[in-house]
Amino acid sequence: MADRVFDPESIGEYRQFLVELIEELENEVLPVLATGTLSKAPAFGTAPGAAENALGQYLEFHAAMWRNLQYLRGTLYGLDQALAEMTSGDDQAAVYFDFGAFDPAAGAS
Repeated sequence: MADRVFDPESIGEYRQFLVELIEELENEVLPVLATGTLSKAPAFGTAPGAAENALGQYLEFHAAMWRNLQYLRGTLYGLDQALAEMTSGDDQAAVYFDFGAFDPAAGAS
């Protein structure tokens, strides 16, 4: 099995990808839910019970979508921070990875 080594350049490219995702989320997606077209419930018609039932469902959907997007935002920031720490040089274990060196069958008798 070939040894794999840590490639800081690949980490940098992936971090750039994460930054672009964060910018898209914060500049294009979240504003639509916060103050844009999806920030207000639409008119649900005049059928008996339509507004009450649909409004409740829309508000639940909106709250769940907002919460999930905030979780996604936090995850993307966390990934970027972890990758930044890996490439900072402070953690020697993160500077060089030898993925092929571990053989789980070697320890078994």
